[in-house]
Amino acid sequence: MAAKHDQDIFKAFDEETDAFFDSLMSEGPAAAPEPTAAFDPPARTEAKPASTEASIDHKFDEEGSKATSTQEGSESAARFRIDSDGSDEPAEGPPSDLAQEHLQMAPLPPADFSSEDRALHEALEDFYWRNRATNLSNINSIVVKYRGANVPHLWAQLALKYNVPPVEGVEFLGRTLYQSAPFEYSGKELRLELDEAVSQVRKEALAEGLSPSRAELLGRAISRGAKDGRDHLLRLLTFRGLPDDANLRAQVWKVLLGYLPMKRHDEWNAIQGEKRALYASYRSELLAVNSAYEVSVSNRPQSPGSEIEDEELLQEIKNDVERTRRDFEYFRRPSTKAALVAMLFVYAKLNPGVRYVQGMNEIAAVLLYVMSVDLECAEALHEGFGCDDRRLSSTASGSALLEIKDGFMQALDHSGEGVYGMVDEITRLLRSYDPVLARHLQKAELSLFVFVLRWCTVLFAQDATLPDVLRLWDSFIADPERYGFVVHTCVAVILGKRDMLLSTDKQFSLAEIIQAGPRGTDFDELLRRANAICAFERRGSQPPIFPPKRLQVMDDLNEWAHTAAVAASEAAAVASGVGAEVSKNIQEKLAPVVLERAGQASEVVQDKAQALQSWLHDTAPARREALEQAQTQLSSLWSSVRTKGQQFASEAATSETVGSAAARFSSAAESASGFFARASMAFAEAPQAQPQQRPAGDT
Repeated sequence: MAAKHDQDIFKAFDEETDAFFDSLMSEGPAAAPEPTAAFDPPARTEAKPASTEASIDHKFDEEGSKATSTQEGSESAARFRIDSDGSDEPAEGPPSDLAQEHLQMAPLPPADFSSEDRALHEALEDFYWRNRATNLSNINSIVVKYRGANVPHLWAQLALKYNVPPVEGVEFLGRTLYQSAPFEYSGKELRLELDEAVSQVRKEALAEGLSPSRAELLGRAISRGAKDGRDHLLRLLTFRGLPDDANLRAQVWKVLLGYLPMKRHDEWNAIQGEKRALYASYRSELLAVNSAYEVSVSNRPQSPGSEIEDEELLQEIKNDVERTRRDFEYFRRPSTKAALVAMLFVYAKLNPGVRYVQGMNEIAAVLLYVMSVDLECAEALHEGFGCDDRRLSSTASGSALLEIKDGFMQALDHSGEGVYGMVDEITRLLRSYDPVLARHLQKAELSLFVFVLRWCTVLFAQDATLPDVLRLWDSFIADPERYGFVVHTCVAVILGKRDMLLSTDKQFSLAEIIQAGPRGTDFDELLRRANAICAFERRGSQPPIFPPKRLQVMDDLNEWAHTAAVAASEAAAVASGVGAEVSKNIQEKLAPVVLERAGQASEVVQDKAQALQSWLHDTAPARREALEQAQTQLSSLWSSVRTKGQQFASEAATSETVGSAAARFSSAAESASGFFARASMAFAEAPQAQPQQRPAGDT
């Protein structure tokens, strides 16, 4: 009975813990009442932005995309500011009263606003109707001040000021991100340089009487790169999606993968001929392909046993190739199957450290499809995986695999470069942008490993339609941080299924929803969401920090409190319900575990206390009331831990080890409670924080 009583107490304690940390991690204020029909925002005639790929032409084509607004807008922009404290109030003029607030109307966008400006105008109108209608009159000024590369900074400030959940900030930025701005680049100087380069090649095309379409700009980017040896402009344009011109995609991918060096533009034909001959020699040495496209191991002298290994390897590859993209007619052709088999076999033989791993067939299929569009199938074989690490980058497909092969190497699985490193990064981002969803998946004990393994190692080749895969790979290959955008896409897929995931706590159902995510999500929305996450993550150290790090601190504290409570509950239940022999086992086996948990909890509390103190100091004026509430609740919470720890020590006999564990639990609790008490006293004595002075023109 005592054991059951303890379990009931700890169950109640666990529920109290969850409720407390949920309150600290709450995503924004209580929902405001719906406005009455009389004050609903007027319907807009402007449509929401079209797909990233479909709209990029007119985004680069439109005159005035970077033009200065009207005189009225400029004067209003001079009065508008977002200061270091995030204020977006008018700098002059008295505030509107409550009656005027509901009568505020957003001004129409000026005629010289580009389509991207109008999309930002519409999103800001939506945002301020939800949060502060008195600021509707400032919308045109905000657009003029923050258009282009500054839009991620704008939404970071607004999300923090109005306590908007980070996941909603992602959606707002996804709707308004300027595709003409180099948001995927972290360096400010390089961003400015690329802005100027885009403007220059566009003006050159217009001066020659040509339309600055994507194909035209891409051609000029290649010519520009051939002169200066740099591919930044080509990457920027490719990241936003290549037009449906198969020949152009094949050429651009080869350039970005290093197969065709930008500086040797005049030698491209000779380079391709040389590399195809090199691959042909490897293939003829290892394989025989007859006129019926049947592939077999060549009759060459081999070491004992190697012939059997080669036959088994070839059969394994054939089995996987037979299952590859069977819904696509191109991959059902005997010639295509023979090409895939040969590519994979040659690569496996020349790369024994990687060999062949299931999934490589999916990557090879995409590359073969792109690289063979302007060649006969026999020639396309020469674009295969035919080099070792020293020569791998000399072929188009090999260049791609060289950069992503870490995902196939078991030796790197537990390193920062392997699959586990990707899982950790995706988990971190998910907890930052949507802590509620992350905690929901954690409670269901659903590991993201199996999904990340599949998505990242084959770059979604198995989980999306071929046209969507090609569009994703445009961004993956052009990413200046070399496939870092894959991680952002994984997080975007999960966030896209947020509502469905939160509607169930069944592990199997959750797994089904995530697995179907890439195909079951609107592809244009997926790209917008992934681009928004990328833009936020590559803002660098520009203040303010977004998403706020405090959410991660609270989540860590909650996780440790939960772990410690479970360990103590199990030990107490066993100690009170068993005899002397089992009690002895508890002292020898379970108690050290509790001791270790207590020590870890104590260390974590001390570390997190310092992080929380810094955060609370920075936000003292706005968080004073919340701090007092948190002090009371956290003191109560950790008092429960201390009390149960002491109770466990008394019930588990007089073991010195168990007593030490309880004492360290008590110390950890006192550290947490004491920290909040000291912090509260410090804030009561500290003067009101003054805004930091910022350089002129800086936001």
